[in-house]
Amino acid sequence: MFREDYDAMILNRIEKSFDSIMPIGSVIAWLSAIMVYFSAISNRFVVYNSIVGIIFLIVSLIKKKVTIELKIVITISVPIIMGVLSFLDGGFGSAGLSLLMISNIMAVLLLSKENSRAVGFFSLVIFIGLFIFYRYNGLKVSIHADSSLWAIQFLVFFLYIFILHTVVYSIRGYLLENIKSLENSIIRIEELAYYDQLTGLINEYKFKEELEKVKDKNHEGFLVMFNVNNLGVINSIYGDSMGDDVLYNIAKNFDGERKPEELLSRISGNEFSIWIPCDGEEYFYERVDDYQENFKNNFNIPKLSNKIQFKASYVRHEKSHNIDETYRKARLALTHAKVREGVEKVYYDNELDMMFRHEYRLKETVEKYLDNSSFTIHYQPKISCYTGRISGVEALARINDDHLGQISPIEFVNMIEKMNQSVDFGKIIISKVLNDYYKIIDKYGKDTSVSINISPSHFISEGFSKFLLESTKKYNVPNEKIIIELTEEVAINNFDKVIQVMSELRAKGIRISLDDFGSGYSSLNYLSKLIIDEVKIDKAFVSQIGNNDRIDIMIKTIVNLSKQYGLSVVAEGVETSDQYDKLNEIGCDEIQGYYFFKPESL
Repeated sequence: MFREDYDAMILNRIEKSFDSIMPIGSVIAWLSAIMVYFSAISNRFVVYNSIVGIIFLIVSLIKKKVTIELKIVITISVPIIMGVLSFLDGGFGSAGLSLLMISNIMAVLLLSKENSRAVGFFSLVIFIGLFIFYRYNGLKVSIHADSSLWAIQFLVFFLYIFILHTVVYSIRGYLLENIKSLENSIIRIEELAYYDQLTGLINEYKFKEELEKVKDKNHEGFLVMFNVNNLGVINSIYGDSMGDDVLYNIAKNFDGERKPEELLSRISGNEFSIWIPCDGEEYFYERVDDYQENFKNNFNIPKLSNKIQFKASYVRHEKSHNIDETYRKARLALTHAKVREGVEKVYYDNELDMMFRHEYRLKETVEKYLDNSSFTIHYQPKISCYTGRISGVEALARINDDHLGQISPIEFVNMIEKMNQSVDFGKIIISKVLNDYYKIIDKYGKDTSVSINISPSHFISEGFSKFLLESTKKYNVPNEKIIIELTEEVAINNFDKVIQVMSELRAKGIRISLDDFGSGYSSLNYLSKLIIDEVKIDKAFVSQIGNNDRIDIMIKTIVNLSKQYGLSVVAEGVETSDQYDKLNEIGCDEIQGYYFFKPESL
């Protein structure tokens, strides 16, 4: 099949050459006719050459109507005919043998192996036929004088044809092998470049390339992206090979349901994408149901058949839309779906678009504040239940942007975590707070302690202790006046590192507070393991005190247990006198909340 393709390719390439060969051949034929006219050669060849010139001229004029095959037949036949005529007139002293050789050269170059051999065989038959004609018709020509010359010339001609075919087709075979090898390499490269090796589906690059054709054709449709949400868990429990089997089965099932006009791609490790062309939602939802039903009925890993969890997003693409923008929206919606608990699929609508635009503006704003270290710090005092006086303050970072206004700390801190900038942010806040220390004690009293919230990732980062201790020294702040507040999340990962850092800081006089106590996991268990000085009862519990007997019992338990471990107890989020009285009665050491003070700048 490849040789046939090669022959077709050769024909296609040389067809353009023939359009210039024919007029040139016509000119040469006419020039030959003129030269023969003024030579001793028979005037018959003036006629012969003139006829050849006319044939070539006609073919040149109607070249678009003449097939390449006919052009080749004419080009090969003319030298044979002229060779025979020349031989009849002049024998071996003529150009006849040379013309036959030329026709065989063209046959080998232009025809298939079988056809060129046929021309060679036909040329030998002509040679033998000429010998018989001269031998038995008694024509008086020079060649008739020596029959042995016929035999020698025949052997030379036969050897010429044999060598010509052997050499040319050996070279041609070598070229074919190299072309075939190159073709296989190109196919393999294309497979690696455009196809996923595990599933056989097109990859993201090819998928986007195909979507460009959708844009060119102004098609409407829906772009769906989905991922195997719990593939990591499957890999951990059953091994990576099982995870690969899952991906392969998903691809096989979805590809089996896919219609020719739809596109299916594995765009990353556990993510797939489907393009469904249509102009109505009803048909789209039917197709989605078909895919789900096919998967449910044909997924053939029994022990995992009910354990595969998908997160999906979809966005509608209209003719006026940009396909790149549609793809970006589907990607954003999938990212949003993956972080939302209990949500299986997300449709990209105007509301989601507004949310993403806000998130993008928030990210830009946070980046600006990080670059310029322009966060402001507000301080909320803590009141001692024993003296009724301010015993400390908690430093709280704030953003009040010209465009976005007052941004919730929860919102911008979460963004900082997403950006993996918690360390830089923490360093900025520590430096600002320590720089404010002497303003703080001027305003609230010399015995005032300062609490600084530190993210878990910053706390266990390389060099945190060193930075903090060098900073207190730099700003001449007593270590005993600094309290580092951590949430219970700090104890979930790298527990040994947490204990190490806590030990280093407490050895230098810095105190550790466990913030939002009671809102995490196994809170009471942490009291016996973490090296801390203070516990802060979460606002969610404080707000229910006096109204919920179970909450009252829990807070009493926390306070009593903390006292047994020698820990101070701070209740945060206190907003009413009843809450304050109850907490004071239970035995809290300090109170923090709007009942006394709101956070304020210095």
